[in-house]
Amino acid sequence: MKIQFIISFLLFSTCLAGCIEEDFEEIIVEIEPIIEIENFTEACIEYDELERCWLTLLPSDYTDNESYPLVVDMHGYTGTNYNMYNYSDWDRISEEHGVIIAYPQGHENSWNAGWCCGVAHDIGIDDVGFILQMIEQISANYSINDSKIYASGHSNGCAMTQKLANEASHVFAAGGCMALYLLEDADPSFSPTPIIEVHGILDVVIPYSNSHSSSIIFDNSLVGDEGAMKNIATWAEMNGCSGILPEMIEEYPDYSIQGYTDCDEDVEVQLVTLHLADHNPYPSANPTGIQTTQMVWDFMDRFTLEPEENEPDSSPE
Repeated sequence: MKIQFIISFLLFSTCLAGCIEEDFEEIIVEIEPIIEIENFTEACIEYDELERCWLTLLPSDYTDNESYPLVVDMHGYTGTNYNMYNYSDWDRISEEHGVIIAYPQGHENSWNAGWCCGVAHDIGIDDVGFILQMIEQISANYSINDSKIYASGHSNGCAMTQKLANEASHVFAAGGCMALYLLEDADPSFSPTPIIEVHGILDVVIPYSNSHSSSIIFDNSLVGDEGAMKNIATWAEMNGCSGILPEMIEEYPDYSIQGYTDCDEDVEVQLVTLHLADHNPYPSANPTGIQTTQMVWDFMDRFTLEPEENEPDSSPE
């Protein structure tokens, strides 16, 4: 009986792998690099003996006389930063809300964010260190509001978003992303950080209920026991939120928002469930055009990172 179950599961997983590949073919399309766009630059540094690059988008009215929020927007597995520029809708947020957007490029089109995904995970790339170094470089060149630095991303980039919120909570005021979960345990350095995750119920690449089938495809393991509801429960525990079950914050025919609002240091945890969407929940792809990127921005923009208190000066006068 057990052998039959394993064989059936492997056959199902093999079929699912084909579905996943088809989904990625639909989502990740070849897009020519962007050229000659005003207020759009590309920069690279050497980090851990690798060339690491990113794109930076400034709002058209950018001036050094003001300080701007910064959003780090990370592509999914097999994707590129150019892909993200073209479909994540953060370029609109940049222009309409005065936000600087950084689009970093993952090593071999992947991020080391837990079991998902690819070469970056397999060889142990230090993506947290790279992203923090990138932020330092951007802050040295542009006027960044250090209390309003945020992380976002899609799929593998969503796992990376939550990894950054977990391991670099001293830098990020909040995280908000699409279609994956936190794939690691709470970091000893973690301090309460607001998180919002958006997920489609019809997602077959990273299932809404449980991600075992995804980890067997991407990592050849059964370590993926995360799901959308479990993920926000994990963040609620990390953030010291009250309540066993999330409260229903908003509910509509095509989506709902659940979460925890009574948490340490006034942070919040939210899950946006799209009832008709699959692995691509961005406005251009979800069937009813829900403005998911706007929702993520509206959530994150409510939070700022309080500066760390300086140690008293004990030096002799």
